[in-house]
Amino acid sequence: MKKKFFLSMMMLLAMSFTFVSCNDDDETIVVNDSQLKLEMPINVTDVVLTSFSGTMTNILDNQTVELPQPVKAGNDYVINLPVMAQGTYKVNARGHISFLKDGLPGETDFEMNSENVTLTKASNSLKMVINSFKAEGGFVISEIFYTGTTTPEGKQYVGGDGYIVITNNSDVTLYADSIAVLESLFLTTTKQDYDPDIMATDFAVDAVYMIPGNGRDVAVEPGKSLVLGINAIDHREANPNSFDLGVADFEFFDQSANPNFTDPDNENVPNLDKWYCYTATTFGFHNRGFKSYAIAKMGTSKEDWLENYQYQANYKMVFGEYSFDMKSNGYRVPNTWVLDAVNLCVESEFQWLVTAPTLDAGWTYCGKVDRDATRYNKAVVRKKDSTGKYIDTNNSTEDFEPEAQPSLLIVTE
Repeated sequence: MKKKFFLSMMMLLAMSFTFVSCNDDDETIVVNDSQLKLEMPINVTDVVLTSFSGTMTNILDNQTVELPQPVKAGNDYVINLPVMAQGTYKVNARGHISFLKDGLPGETDFEMNSENVTLTKASNSLKMVINSFKAEGGFVISEIFYTGTTTPEGKQYVGGDGYIVITNNSDVTLYADSIAVLESLFLTTTKQDYDPDIMATDFAVDAVYMIPGNGRDVAVEPGKSLVLGINAIDHREANPNSFDLGVADFEFFDQSANPNFTDPDNENVPNLDKWYCYTATTFGFHNRGFKSYAIAKMGTSKEDWLENYQYQANYKMVFGEYSFDMKSNGYRVPNTWVLDAVNLCVESEFQWLVTAPTLDAGWTYCGKVDRDATRYNKAVVRKKDSTGKYIDTNNSTEDFEPEAQPSLLIVTE
């Protein structure tokens, strides 16, 4: 009997010692002064975190900690974590940020999740890259309808139904305020030895019209477009073969110096801000396609640009055995401001590109020869890839569908 009692007591003591030993092994190790860095995509700058919420959940015991508000650190943000247990965590964070992309304001929501984030005393600086958006791409010229339509009698309609479409080709919302439409000073059909030759650094222009706004007035969501019309009216009233350009987001408008050439002004469609134009009457696209076009984020004020960015191109006009000193006056826009460019021409007349090849290494067209009557009612339209995103290789020969059907004609037929 005594022997059994002694054996029972020894077993209880052994169990007690084992229990204490297990508690010692499982003692929680805490981590102090730890940080979680939120890294932003490299192609955005001036990031501002406008809202944030997040949690870290311990995978072992399912305990969740609310994350404190991040602190700005350069272009990224850092979260100073509270005292936490060493272990493996599941991290969830979401928020909203604003930023600059190619000098343009943008914004987007973001969310990120990670299932296996290890926090230890030796590894207490954690990092997560915000990869729910890329902000790749940006504004592109997706269509130019410059040829015009024809009347039922087969004649050229001169009512100004040309338009250009710019599209947000990124995955974030961008603001189009201060994006300008540029027309080239030079013709793709006439090559001269212009002096000074600024093409490597600047785009020589004879017209600049800018989208108005205070920086965050004209929001364009991913994949959405703006239509900029020459005359934003319903052209079907004068030409049933045309379309309703009253749907345009903005229109080109000029106060003509000639009462015989006036410009209609649709009060329901905002006017582009006219910075400069070579003509004293009204602007229109070159309907034979000898000019090139670009969009740019203007990097200075209108007053400064008009004063300090003038350009005079000197050249010699050769006619048989005679030559004449000539000059072309316009303005210049630095290539670094240009967001996208499209060279236009027709095959029989092409002589050169009037942009630096870094802006556009090719050209596109409507019509094969000068004054080609088949060019009417056609546009150049940017191609899309298998995901529905516009192709942009800075080569209009590869990127555009020439002689395509204008999108507004497709919509209104």
